[in-house]
Amino acid sequence: MKKLLFSLALVSLSGISKAQTPVWVTKTTGAPALHYVNVMRAVDANTIWFADSKPTSATDTGRYMGLSTDGGNTWTNKIVNGPSGAATVGDIFPISSTTAWMISCPPAGGTVSQNGVWKTTDAGTTWTKQTSAAYSSNTSFSNIVYFWDANNGFTAGDPFGTGSNKRFEMYTTSNGGSTWTNIPTGTAPTPLNGEEYGYTSKITVVGDNMWLGTDVGRILYSPNRGASWQAFQTEVVDFGGVTVPGFTADLAFRDANNGLMVENQSGVAILRSTTDKGATWTVMTPSTGTFYGSGIVYVPGTANTYVTTGIDEGSSFTTDGGQNWTEIENANPTIGKYYTTLDFISPTVGFAGGVSQAQSTDTGQPFPAFSVLSGNLNLAVSDVNANKAKLTAYPNPAVDVVTFKSSKDIKEVAIIDLSGKIVKREKTNSQINVSNLAKGTYVAQAIYTDGSVENTKVIKK
Repeated sequence: MKKLLFSLALVSLSGISKAQTPVWVTKTTGAPALHYVNVMRAVDANTIWFADSKPTSATDTGRYMGLSTDGGNTWTNKIVNGPSGAATVGDIFPISSTTAWMISCPPAGGTVSQNGVWKTTDAGTTWTKQTSAAYSSNTSFSNIVYFWDANNGFTAGDPFGTGSNKRFEMYTTSNGGSTWTNIPTGTAPTPLNGEEYGYTSKITVVGDNMWLGTDVGRILYSPNRGASWQAFQTEVVDFGGVTVPGFTADLAFRDANNGLMVENQSGVAILRSTTDKGATWTVMTPSTGTFYGSGIVYVPGTANTYVTTGIDEGSSFTTDGGQNWTEIENANPTIGKYYTTLDFISPTVGFAGGVSQAQSTDTGQPFPAFSVLSGNLNLAVSDVNANKAKLTAYPNPAVDVVTFKSSKDIKEVAIIDLSGKIVKREKTNSQINVSNLAKGTYVAQAIYTDGSVENTKVIKK
């Protein structure tokens, strides 16, 4: 059984010219109270679609989708018809202001009939099920849908079948979904130990290359739109936090080979990079700034710009592939940080989903329902030295006790080895004893009281 995943995001920025500071500008979607943007896709600078979700505390029972054709300034909200009963809208992929596909999937205790791929050609007023993508197994669970153009698409769900025939349920189409072709045994990936599964809306695509993360920390990779597959085992415990609660990860690639991955280990953020399509990953220790561990996206049209998000913590960007990070601020400081998903068209066009008509129990601030980027990420950091690191550690190298100093209040410190494993973690505002650690180089991460994190290297001698 699965739960829907979402990346959460947004902000606060320092050390660069105000004229160039990128900020989030809050907008209203008109969605019912407590509904949050679960999956968002921008077709272009004007056309954005989202599928929302809601907690049990929401007073309505509707499943909504939102559509903006003016860059997020105004929205049309429609109740999603078609999927039966309490089926959830798990993923959505639009190609224009009128045409989109979505995935429906069963809630806890739901039935197989609530699985499916649906298409609209009238801006979400009506949805028609595309029945040849069957998802008819008692075990499979539809997860993702993606289209390269009006005709060519891909959809995938959890494993189905038995014994040596068990495989991930996957389909491709070349006619807009009028017919879907089942990717057969021997081509579709085989689940590890027969139990591995994927996650709702978790897909990364660059050209014909696709990456899917699973609950056992594997990456399923296809270089050719699903025609063939490889599986890469990573150091990540669980990409979605269902099998192993508290552990999640997210991927972003700038080309077929090079990408970044953020991992959240119960509040500790790990940053990794790859140069071989995701087959191997190296832990990174940024030189300056804060990155976040809940979600990451690559910004199209840039050489090496990525944006990360944290759960009710903030968002930040890098223009040099993760070496230096700058936080993004909120244009309205009275708005909170609860942002659920990101999508970027370019360094000047980006969007962040939020939650409707709710406010933080920690700060009392209202949450944004939706935000639009104002500014240029690539112009914002002309002098990376202006964004100086806040965190220092001494003595370094150290024999026993390391003292940390920062301009922010530290609530916890984690020590991470170079494989990404947390070897020590203590609640402290300044010191941690490393005398029992083996000699070598470690990453020390300060977890601040505002939810952000910052890394520095520590050498144990």
